[in-house]
Amino acid sequence: MIYIGGYAAENNRGIYLLNDDLSLHHQICDDEGTSYFDVDEQKIYTILKRNDKGGVAVFDHDGKEKACCLFDKKPGCFIKKYNGRIYCAYYHDACVQIFDEQLTLLHELIYPQGSKCHCVDFFKDKFAVVCLGLDLICFYDYDFHFLEAFEFPKGSGPRHMVHTQDEKQLMVITELSNQLFILDNKGNVEEVFSIKEKEDVVTTGAAIRLSADEKHLYTSTRGQDILKHFVYDERWQEAQCIHLKGSLPRDFQLFEDALVVGYQGSCLVEKMQLDHDYVGDVIQSANYDKIVCIK
Repeated sequence: MIYIGGYAAENNRGIYLLNDDLSLHHQICDDEGTSYFDVDEQKIYTILKRNDKGGVAVFDHDGKEKACCLFDKKPGCFIKKYNGRIYCAYYHDACVQIFDEQLTLLHELIYPQGSKCHCVDFFKDKFAVVCLGLDLICFYDYDFHFLEAFEFPKGSGPRHMVHTQDEKQLMVITELSNQLFILDNKGNVEEVFSIKEKEDVVTTGAAIRLSADEKHLYTSTRGQDILKHFVYDERWQEAQCIHLKGSLPRDFQLFEDALVVGYQGSCLVEKMQLDHDYVGDVIQSANYDKIVCIK
């Protein structure tokens, strides 16, 4: 099963559960602003907009609302459940809120305006907040004490990150400089790749995914509308550059033998074949508009 969500559009809004062939199974919710959500075996955790307020809500897989809280904020841009807590990052309001499973607010990390908190990543003994506007990744322990920060080149705009299970290598995609940074766990840069193809075209980095065996890394870039595929064999190397049919591929997700991509600028979701983790042809497509989150 495939979950998709995004911005309210003429033909669709909210979160949808799709069958493997991209046909509709059922709708989870019809709220605005469901541009990021998380899924576990029991529930779906989403950001949303209601009554001109940003909020967080929890649904079961049948679409029954279990909890909701609203704030005098614009909707967040990221949400993730980890070890019984729900973390929500706010791009516009420069903060990260942490809730329990009943959506009781436990803590709030507040940053200077313009910090553009974009996502949170989780490690065994710490978590990371990616601040696009500060060109920083800030690390905290799970009692919310600041530990350290990794600095990126000024104006690069780190957006999303992944890391290996042994936590020895971090991969960060930057939105503004359109780069892929490979770091060690001390923040030292090991390699840097361009995720764009033509330097004279305006582009912005979007999503990054790491395969389960940690030997394949994928990025998406808006503007040129491409996917790049990197392969690890003693070191990371670029293996593929795939030109996409849709506009603004803001998110994609890896499945067992396929990659599913959604487009913010097109009424289109595509399922592409993965053959030994190499991206192949489009095998299925469906018309859903402004899709920016896939699980």
